Amino acid sequence: MHKLTRLAGIAAIVLVAMTGTGVAAQAGQEPAAQQQAARPMFAIVYRAGPAWKPGVPMKDQGLRDHFYYVKALHERGDIVYAGPMGPDGGLILVHAADQAAADAIVAADPAVKAGIFVGTARDFTPRFTGTGAAAAASR
Repeated sequence: MHKLTRLAGIAAIVLVAMTGTGVAAQAGQEPAAQQQAARPMFAIVYRAGPAWKPGVPMKDQGLRDHFYYVKALHERGDIVYAGPMGPDGGLILVHAADQAAADAIVAADPAVKAGIFVGTARDFTPRFTGTGAAAAASR
C-alpha cells in the first residue's frame, strides 16, 4: 500500500475514533456547522524529521514553538483536531483555502523549519461525523 494512502487512511480512522461512533447527516446541522463543514479540510500528517532525536520523548524534542504555532491556528478557528500520533508524529485536521494554503501552514511550522518534523498536507473530505464530537474531544 502506498505510504501516503496509508497515512490518509490512518487520519480517517483517527477522525472517526475522535468523533465517536454515531453518524450525523450534514443536513441536520446548524447553519454555523454547515458553513464550517463547507470549508476545505486537510489532514496534515507529521513524522520525525532529520533533526528528530531518536530515543528522546516527544516532550523533550524542542517543540515549544510548534505548540504555540498550532495553538495560534486553533485560536484562529482553523483547526478541527490536532494532537500527537504515536511516539514521533502528529496529526492536524485543518481548514485551509486550498492545497497551497495547507502546504504553507506546514512550511511555516517552526518544527518543520527546524527539521524536527516533516509534514504532508492532504485533501481530506469527511464522509461521516460523530454526534458526540464535542463530548469525545473533552474526554
